[in-house]
Amino acid sequence: MFTNSSSDSTRLGNRGPLAVILAGICFGTTGTAQQLGAKTISPLAVGSARLLCGALFMFIFWKFTSQQKEKPKIPGVGLFVSALGVGGYQLAFFSSVRMTGVATATLIALGTSPIFTGVISFIHARTKLGFRWIRATVITTIGITLLSGAHGFAAMRPGGVVMALLAGFSFALFNVSSKSLLIQGIASSYLMARIFLLASLLIFPILFTANPRWLITSHGAITVIWLGLVPTAMAYFLYSFGLHRVTAHTASTLVLAEPATATILAAFVLHESLSIESLIGIAFVALGLIHLSRSSQIVEPIF
Repeated sequence: MFTNSSSDSTRLGNRGPLAVILAGICFGTTGTAQQLGAKTISPLAVGSARLLCGALFMFIFWKFTSQQKEKPKIPGVGLFVSALGVGGYQLAFFSSVRMTGVATATLIALGTSPIFTGVISFIHARTKLGFRWIRATVITTIGITLLSGAHGFAAMRPGGVVMALLAGFSFALFNVSSKSLLIQGIASSYLMARIFLLASLLIFPILFTANPRWLITSHGAITVIWLGLVPTAMAYFLYSFGLHRVTAHTASTLVLAEPATATILAAFVLHESLSIESLIGIAFVALGLIHLSRSSQIVEPIF
């Protein structure tokens, strides 16, 4: 995650935390939008179209909002790894939604991403994770197990869980790599635009896993525009704005608005059932994330 001094947070009041919460809400609409607008389309094609549309919106936003008009040089390896993380997340997450449902896919992906971030950071920088990280890992794993098996493990689709785990890993890869670029002084808006453009180009051929004619249908066009504008361009700009103005552990807690939004939308819009076991699982995942977010050791020193 990203860090910033407390003076920025104080000077800007509640704008930073509010931005992270709004980003989480935007993120949380992803799975439901895909199910409503492009349920019969390959999730890989939807993810590819979303990235391309989101990258275009990002460049437009950067062009009209950034005061830094120069295009700084971005190290190629870091840019590629960040783009690989973004692209991998899109493909894995949309596949997981199709296989195992919006709520489960979102909670597993988000619930495991901080854990994967800690592992990648430990391997990369030998960061000491500490007992808090271990406790949070156990708590979150219990929650994911309860949530995944809420309808009985015989009916559970392991492929969907694996895809959600891959999504969590990919997002962690993006976090670690993009942060290493941000600390070099590259403007976050321009960096996000470049990362997403490269990611969209890397997975562009996957767009043709489905007949691209779906893009010119009303449902297809509206879905891609929504996914590109709201949970991609707007969400990541809000995310970067907020994460520069709140502490890392605060941001980690605030972004829990994403699974809350996804779960509410899945229950009330898609009519996905939430059993008592599901609710207990959600509570464990949230508890593990909150417990983890209270530690600065897992986030701040790793970059």
